[in-house]
Amino acid sequence: LHDTKNDINLQSDYYKRIAYDEIIANLLVLSQIRKKVKKIKKRKKIFRENLSNEIIKKFKFHLTNDQKKIIFEINKDLKSENKMFRLLQGDVGSGKTIVCLVAAANVIQSNFQTVFMAPTEILARQHYNLAKKIFSDTNINIEILTSKMISSDKKVILDKLKNGKINLLIGTHSLFQKNVTFKNLGLAIIDEQHKFGVKQRIDLAKKGDNDCDVLLMSATPIPRTLVLTLFGDMDVSRLIEKPANRKEILTLSKPEEKINEVLTFIKKQILIGNQIFWVCPIIEESKILDYSAAIKKYDLLKKEFKKKVGLIHGRLNKDEKENVLKKFLNKDINILVSTTVIEVGIDFPNANVIIIENSNKFGLSQLHQLRGRVGRGLS
Repeated sequence: LHDTKNDINLQSDYYKRIAYDEIIANLLVLSQIRKKVKKIKKRKKIFRENLSNEIIKKFKFHLTNDQKKIIFEINKDLKSENKMFRLLQGDVGSGKTIVCLVAAANVIQSNFQTVFMAPTEILARQHYNLAKKIFSDTNINIEILTSKMISSDKKVILDKLKNGKINLLIGTHSLFQKNVTFKNLGLAIIDEQHKFGVKQRIDLAKKGDNDCDVLLMSATPIPRTLVLTLFGDMDVSRLIEKPANRKEILTLSKPEEKINEVLTFIKKQILIGNQIFWVCPIIEESKILDYSAAIKKYDLLKKEFKKKVGLIHGRLNKDEKENVLKKFLNKDINILVSTTVIEVGIDFPNANVIIIENSNKFGLSQLHQLRGRVGRGLS
């Protein structure tokens, strides 16, 4: 395997043997962890579901049958004396966040706190704004904690959290730092869980000791065997049914020589108020790879659409990325030229068109995630 002179044959016996060793080692270790988790006894969450039912009634849509079923499964786990360790897997736009916030309402009603962790500040703020809207007529106190906050504001939040005055804390990686102390943490929700390390997830859940249930979210389709291997046989809930108000996504294929037709289509979309993602496989032009490059496409579109075009890619620092995304979210720009950095999590309800250049250069999972960036607004 380490002899670079020879091409690695993925079907060879020695390659399969090493892969098998890795998988079985993971499975054995995680199965032992799961056995230990199952032995842990926690305080049962006691709630009457009247708060969560009130919240559900306020929604401008009906829950899908899958959402109802999974809320029932989660409630059963919460009321059990066994610690919940559940993965909520669902397609982009299937309503995972709503399910998690309903679970949070029930945990809060049982006098426990909830923490909700997201991988980026812009995604954390989206969850925060949604939660504030959903819990607007209740006495539930919701706060957000990110690394960009000034020290004095952080200190106020950390003091309130320690004294139990915050019911739901939403944030980024800042949440699992040692100085973040909860009075009575009962549920840890982790969005885009694969963006965090195993230790980070454990450190967050440990803040509630044995009483903290864990709910992970992922939009990546994960086969059952892979779940067993990667997550140590955790319970899995799948949201398959899409909400009725989701727009139907139409997928079209165009040859490169018809780029002018695409540009005409985009101009019409901008006129009716839609925003556009334009995704390229690489950042800059390459002598080796004959792929469309994001920077070149950005320069080309800028000539056509002036200041209404933004650019985002992996070489930008975190602040630069978030600044561009905010501009797009606030509709200061109509077209966002990007690499695959936009593939996960972010919700732009006004973006209804995505153009993916050299789509054959992307994996199926990437295309699935990219396609999920559009059609997230209500029809």
